[in-house]
Amino acid sequence: KFCHMLKDYLTEKGFSYENVDVGKDAAQAAIAQEKSGQLGVPVTDIDGKIIVGYDLEEVDALLHIQ
Repeated sequence: KFCHMLKDYLTEKGFSYENVDVGKDAAQAAIAQEKSGQLGVPVTDIDGKIIVGYDLEEVDALLHIQ
């Protein structure tokens, strides 16, 4: 649910993104877990900064969304 909400938010704000379904790709799931240090989703990588979960405040800060 939060994955879809985040994708909708980024689309609404005019940002493109790479969508990786960790439920269907074990290798990508392992990469996401390694980057985030946990199993939660979504894992968002913005210029090497990792956000776990639906944290719009952090997304806005990293993308300079007012």
